[in-house]
Parts: sequence; structure tokens; C-alpha cells
Amino acid sequence: MTETFLLQDCYKQYSYDLDKVCPPEETVARVKYRFKQLNLDLLKNTLRIDSGRLGIPVYVSLCGVDAVRTIGTQKQMGKGSTPEQAEASALMELVERFSFFSFMHQADFLYATPNSLGPESVSFKTLARSLFDVSEEAEQVKAIYRDWPLHFTSAVSLTYGHPVLLPIHWFYLINEYNGPAAGNTLEEAVLQGLCEVVERHVGSVISHGRLFTPVIDPASVQDPAAVELLEKFRRQGIVIHLRDFSLDTGIPTVGVLAYDPATFPEASEIIFTAGTTPDPEKSLVRALTEVAQLAGDFNKRTSYRPTLPKYENLTEASYLTAPGPMRPIRSLPQLADDNIKVEIERCVATLTRLGLEVLVVDVTHPQIRIPVVYVIAPGAHFLERTRQTNVIFHLAKLASRYAEPEDAMQALTRLHERFPGRFDVLFFLGLTMDTLGRTAEALSYFAASLQAYPPAHEIASIYVHIGSCRKDLGDYSGAVTALKQAQAANDQLKEVYHLLGFCYFKLKEHQRAVECFEKAIELDPGSGIDYANLGINLRELGFRQEAAHLLQMALDLDPSLDFARLALEKLAE
Repeated sequence: MTETFLLQDCYKQYSYDLDKVCPPEETVARVKYRFKQLNLDLLKNTLRIDSGRLGIPVYVSLCGVDAVRTIGTQKQMGKGSTPEQAEASALMELVERFSFFSFMHQADFLYATPNSLGPESVSFKTLARSLFDVSEEAEQVKAIYRDWPLHFTSAVSLTYGHPVLLPIHWFYLINEYNGPAAGNTLEEAVLQGLCEVVERHVGSVISHGRLFTPVIDPASVQDPAAVELLEKFRRQGIVIHLRDFSLDTGIPTVGVLAYDPATFPEASEIIFTAGTTPDPEKSLVRALTEVAQLAGDFNKRTSYRPTLPKYENLTEASYLTAPGPMRPIRSLPQLADDNIKVEIERCVATLTRLGLEVLVVDVTHPQIRIPVVYVIAPGAHFLERTRQTNVIFHLAKLASRYAEPEDAMQALTRLHERFPGRFDVLFFLGLTMDTLGRTAEALSYFAASLQAYPPAHEIASIYVHIGSCRKDLGDYSGAVTALKQAQAANDQLKEVYHLLGFCYFKLKEHQRAVECFEKAIELDPGSGIDYANLGINLRELGFRQEAAHLLQMALDLDPSLDFARLALEKLAE
């Protein structure tokens, strides 16, 4: 199964704001042409959405039905200092996300144990490092891991130059959307994905530790696109703070904090971004265009999903605005070359000095045929996902979620015997029991997990599954009680509102059900079943026209919802 690919010389042909192998107009034309050749509804259209206040374009690609069903969102955003680059960015973001999630949903992974694969599989040491777990338990579980049921896929180690088999879900549960990247060529995609991983690593380290980093002198910037962007912010009175986020990576990253004193906090927000490329000034361009993408032109609030903290006030962000000696932007590391292959090699070499291996999975969609990769660097931080877990928790979660249920039960039982009384092993045993239809037994394991001193951030999830089990047993009032406890612990879990809405429907409290399904859709706009459930409850309240509209939306998102189709047909009668 192991396959490899070789990076080829890849020379830049466009470099006004970002370095690409072709002008953005060509990228736009190629992507739209490919989409038209497919028997898939991926793109409705592209749309420029900025108000024009800054003069920095922001585009979205509005997703077609098949894209929404696969990705789970209605649009993908794009940034750039020119309209052409911003539109190309929005389209390539759609290509990236659709290709990546299609790969995760449909790829024919190799289901095996590490022991059966031998030295071709990535080492346990690498896996433990991805979670920063150096505990005694991590060493003790090493023998159990050898017989753990996992799904493997082919990857290439750019660090060591050979193919490997890696357990894909191990890394997906940590990184998810951090690391996929699309490019005009394979090399362009690899470089972008690698830089994104570094960008989010240093951003996580700096924001978690609230580290003071060197100040960059904006007067030292010479790149024409970067100078023009800074001037556009200055003309509108936007305050910009530039910091050197490169840390010890040897790859230039620029951090940017921006806000508008005239509209903050009443009508705008503090925007905090970072940009990484092999060239310091291109890194600044990337960060500044992302500021424009996220800011809503600093005259309206936004609802973007951040990879860096969203600060409510300047005091919270003081470590990013603190004065200090200024350094010129050219003092940052410089790895740029006309050949993108050389830039990749330089980035990999400097990460190797830190002990970070760079792994690449080719996730290009076979029909779209635009290169997309998934770049993984075990030992790089991402949000808090690398800080709030450990090897035992991760193994248990992998088995319960992805292994065959009987295999998962055997593996988790061995883990429980070796490490008794752990909340996480008890919880995932409960999940597996529930999957096997042993709902009452699952409840007992969830209850035991609650008694085993789980960390605060896990309590909501345990109560969600208690509520789900009680719902399955027909105890809708008991389910509501458990789900309310889950909501109190974390009010941003979509599943809480999905299950609550169902229980209220069964209890004939339809107005409450409507409110729950509306909240579920707010948290997950691509959830067809919640549109259907909302429609059913509106029908019960007498809003037949609205119900029909929502049921049709549900079927557009998920044609397999037979109950929604039947309900729509009855409404038509």
C-alpha cells in the first residue's frame, strides 16, 4: 500500500502579493472549468463580500449541495491583495476542503494493527510526541498499542525521504483542518500546508504562554503589496501591531493585531492573525490579508471560527501591543527562492533541527485533479488539542470511534484491565457498549466515568451520552435532565440541542423543540437532519409553508432523509 511521490523543480511565475506558479486569473479559470466537468454540485458562484471601506478584497465561494454535504459549511472564504487573488483563494479553499473531507469519508484505508505492518508503520514514539505525552503511562501502553485496531494510509516523510504508513485518524483527531492545502502544483500545495502547520504552531505557543515577541518596524517594509496594504489600513485609522512570531522555527512568521479605535468595541472587534511563508514580507502580506478577511471592514462584528484567540479588550491582548525595541522585517529568517522545491527543502531542514518530522499525505480528489495534500508535523502545537489529551485517552477514542465494535470492545477491555478506574477508558467503553446496542450497560459505564473525576472540559460530553442513552430507552424526561446538565457545562455543543429538540418533540413541547433545532443549525449550518426536524416541529405548530421550505432544504442537503421526503409529500397533499 505504501506509495511515494517525488518533489519536482517548481518555479514561480507570479509574485505580486503571494508567490505562485501562475497568475491567479489562470487558477480561477482552471478551477471553474474543472468544476463544470464534474457530475457534482460543488460551486454556486463566487462573490465579493467586503464593503470596500479598506479597499482590500474578500471573496467567498458559495458551496453547492454536494460540497455542503461533505464539508458541512455553506461557504469558503478567500483572501488576497487583489480581487483575482482573493477569488482564487476562495475557490482553492473549496477545492482543499472538499478534497480533504472526501478523502477522510471515502478513502479505502488499510484496517490493521501496527504489529501486522512491521517497520513500515510510523513509530509509537512519533505518535506520542504528537500529543506531547512523556508520561510513564505512555511508555507502559506501548505494548498494547502494537495490537490496536487502526486505519492506515500511505504518506511520505519529507524529512527522511521514504514512504510510511500512518494511522490517519490518530492525526485527524488532533489536527482536523490544520494541514490540508491545495495548490496549482503538488509542490505549491506542500509548501502552503507546511507553512500553515508552522503558522498555527507558533501562534498556539505564543498565545498559550502570552509570550512577548520582538516588534517589527513597519517603516522597514519594502514589498510593494505589503506597503500598499499597510497604507490602506493607515488611511482608515486602523491601528496595526506587527510582531516577529518566528520563535526558533527558522521559518519567518509575522503576527498582526489590528483594531479600529473609531468603531471598537461597539461595532468591530480586535483581529489577531499570523502569516507564514518562506519570505518575511510575503508572510506579512498573508497576515494582513487575513486581517481584512476576518475584520468585516472593521464596521461590523463577525462570526468566524478562530485559530487564534478572539480578545474582547486590549488588556487581554497586552502582550501583543507592548512596546519594545523595533527590528526590521528583514531581520526575520529568509528562506525564499525562485524554486518552490528549494523552499520546501529549506523549511524541512530547519524543522529537522528542532526534531520535527514532516509527513505528507496526498489527498487529491480523483475527479477534480487539482493537487491537495495533508501536511502533518508530529510535535507541532495546534490550538489546545495537543495539550488536553494523552496517549491512553487518544487510543481509547480511536477504538470507540473508528474500529469495528467487537474489536474496539476487546481492545478497550485490555486497556481497562491494565489501567483500571480511568474516566476516559470507562467513557469509551460506554460508547462502544452503546454502539453494540447494549444501552443499559453503556449507561452504567458513563455513570462510572462521571465518578472517576473527569476534567471539567469532558463533563458535557459524558452528560450528552447519558442523555442519548436515556432517549434511546424512551426516558425522554430523564434525557432532558441529563442534556440540561450538558448544556450547563458547555452551551456550544450542537449535539446537545439536536437531542434536546428530539426529546421535546417526543414530549410534544414543539416550541421548545423549534428553539433547540434553530440553535443546532446555528452551530452547524450543514446539518440536513436538523433542518428536517425543525420543519417537522413547525408543521406541528401550524406553520405549514415554513415547514415545507425547511424540509426541502433538508433534502437538498441530505437526499437520504426519507422521513423528511414523506413529511414533505404529506404537506403537499
